[in-house]
Amino acid sequence: MEYSGISSPSRQRGLTGMGWLAVLVLVVSGITLTLKIGPHYIDFYTMKSVLEGLPADQVHKMSRTQINDTLEKRFKLNNLRDFRIRDIITVDRGRDGTSLEVNYERRENLFFNVDVIITFKQQYNYT
Repeated sequence: MEYSGISSPSRQRGLTGMGWLAVLVLVVSGITLTLKIGPHYIDFYTMKSVLEGLPADQVHKMSRTQINDTLEKRFKLNNLRDFRIRDIITVDRGRDGTSLEVNYERRENLFFNVDVIITFKQQYNYT
C-alpha cells in the first residue's frame, strides 16, 4: 500500500489559542497561590523548629512567664515578629509534664474579594 501524501484531518496540530490561555491561567494561579501562602508555611515551620528546640527537660520546670519570655526571644531571633506568643500558644501544665499548643490562622487575600484562610495547629509535649 502506497502513501499518498495527503494529510489526515485527525492529525494533531498543537494547542489552540484558548488552550494556551487556559494553561497560562493555571500556571499564573499556581505561582500566585505559592507566593501568597508560602511565607505562612515557612513561618509555621520556623515556629515548629523553635518549639522543638526548647530544652525538654527544663520546660516543665519553667514558669509560664519564663516560657513566654524564652519563646519571644527565640521568635525575634528567627524573625517571627508578627506573632504574639500569648495569642497563639497555650501552655497546659500537668503533673507529668507541660504541653504547648500552637493554634492560629492566617487570612490572605488572593484577588478582589477572594481570600484563603490557613489554619495551623500543633501540640508539643515536654516531660
